[in-house]
Amino acid sequence: MIWESQYWKDDLLKKAAALRKRSTQKRWAEPSLARLEQSIMLGFYGIRKLHEAAKLSTATMTQQVSVKAFPWLGKNVTKLNWHRLDELYDFASGAPQQQDLLFVCHQFVHSFIFTAAFDDDERLDAILFASDRQRHKSLLSISIGQVISAFEQVGNDYPNSAQYILNAKTGDYDVDATMLQNVS
Repeated sequence: MIWESQYWKDDLLKKAAALRKRSTQKRWAEPSLARLEQSIMLGFYGIRKLHEAAKLSTATMTQQVSVKAFPWLGKNVTKLNWHRLDELYDFASGAPQQQDLLFVCHQFVHSFIFTAAFDDDERLDAILFASDRQRHKSLLSISIGQVISAFEQVGNDYPNSAQYILNAKTGDYDVDATMLQNVS
């Protein structure tokens, strides 16, 4: 359980700043791609842990994140072919979707597919990802700007009010945390 969230949130802000710098990078050697994956995976894992510890406002965790979904073509996605994305997903039929931040966190934490996507100038543009459960539905894409924005929002989210309601089914408390604006 996270007792003091500041360290986790400060780390997310550092990750966001580093991603912002790297978004203009043009050379992507294998070690650089591995660090990118580590940073994003650990960032979304951190967000999920902060959520589970009730250290984030409800508004942050229920915010809608823009992603693009590419339909699965029906071919089994395995450990041996997951990287052949053009054979597995219909990139011509991608459609924008809105998903809440917790859904996106789950997709990254349980990712079966994770790969960087670059623009025509070889700059980091987006991350293509799908969890073990999502891989046979669609491949998702999130812009690097959306990742940075999520990390920054969570890194600056310090709720100052919470309501705890005992959930009889779970035997634990459901927490509705809010962040009041302009509180000194």
